[in-house]
Amino acid sequence: MNPPSPPKRIPTQRELEAAFLQFVEATRELEGSQTRLSREIQRLTNDLAKTNLELKSQIEAKGRLTEELAALLSALPLGVIILQRGVIYAFNDMASRIVPNVRTGQDWKIPRPWIRIDEAHFRCSALRPGIPAALEPSIDVVRPEYKTLPNDRLLVLLHDVTATFRAREQAERESKLSAMGQMAAEVAHQLRTPLATALIYAGHLVRRQLPEAKREQFSTRLNEQLKALDGLVSKMLGTLKNRPATTSLITVSQLIRDCQASIEPLCEIKGVGLNVTIDGGEHFLSVHENEIKGGVLSVLENALKFSLPGQSVRLTATAAQARLQILIEDDGPGISAQLIDRLFEPFLTSDSSSGTGLGLAIAKSAIQSHRGEIHGFNRSEGGASFLMVLPVFEAL
Repeated sequence: MNPPSPPKRIPTQRELEAAFLQFVEATRELEGSQTRLSREIQRLTNDLAKTNLELKSQIEAKGRLTEELAALLSALPLGVIILQRGVIYAFNDMASRIVPNVRTGQDWKIPRPWIRIDEAHFRCSALRPGIPAALEPSIDVVRPEYKTLPNDRLLVLLHDVTATFRAREQAERESKLSAMGQMAAEVAHQLRTPLATALIYAGHLVRRQLPEAKREQFSTRLNEQLKALDGLVSKMLGTLKNRPATTSLITVSQLIRDCQASIEPLCEIKGVGLNVTIDGGEHFLSVHENEIKGGVLSVLENALKFSLPGQSVRLTATAAQARLQILIEDDGPGISAQLIDRLFEPFLTSDSSSGTGLGLAIAKSAIQSHRGEIHGFNRSEGGASFLMVLPVFEAL
């Protein structure tokens, strides 16, 4: 038989009050925690709403940016192709005009119809089928450019350089035409003196009372002038055909005497004396004969042009120590201060009524092409002097 249970203890009033106070304190803490939790939930809700709003704005901004980039890509004046591991991923309208039948998913390679011009440029046909050429400008020359992008992508930029190439081709054509025009002017200028001299000799030959010795002399000189004319024409034709001119060995005396024979009749007609002095005439020059004669004659013509009847033109040729110096002097008015620094510019002349302004330019070109120099200056006694220096070989 179980023993009787001890009687239950009844809490005292103080213990009950203490327990009640603990319950009240715990309730207060619970209410405070609930309030803080509610506030935190509200804050997180607000933050989430703000984040969602910002995210929405970013998505909308990215969408607008994507649309703008797509519109910009479409409007770019160059072809754009994006490759993903060598396969076309996207392209713009200009690329579809430049590359025939381009499409996404195909491997990228230079189209077969394109013709390589150089390392960076290709000539192509860019008109889309069915579009008349008059309604859409053609793209003839393209320069591809490659730029690496993240994620194994490659950007292909197709630059339309048609206008640049056409401008360059036009400039080259104009340059060739200008060169041909200047060459024609130079040849015409150089033809003038031997032609005038030939006419003078031919005029002498028709005189019935001309002694036989003189007739033979004038016939020989006429033949020389005609050969000079033929040489100038051959030079012009050779230049047009890009044939190099041939050089020949001539003596200093031969060069100077040939120039003297060409200019002397013109000096006689004008009443101007011609004094020629040669020292070291046995030295040799390796030259394009017609070209170097034309250069020396151009300086002699210039001296004769500014000389008056009764005056003289002096030519002194001195060859020594592998150098030939040709000094041509006149008694004319000299070189004006405005022209002295520009003497050898083409088409520069102080007398536009009778001069072409090519004579001294031709002389400079001829002398410099033979590794020589030419200088012009005024004489202290009056008149002008021109000094030409050329390399020569010692006599054998």
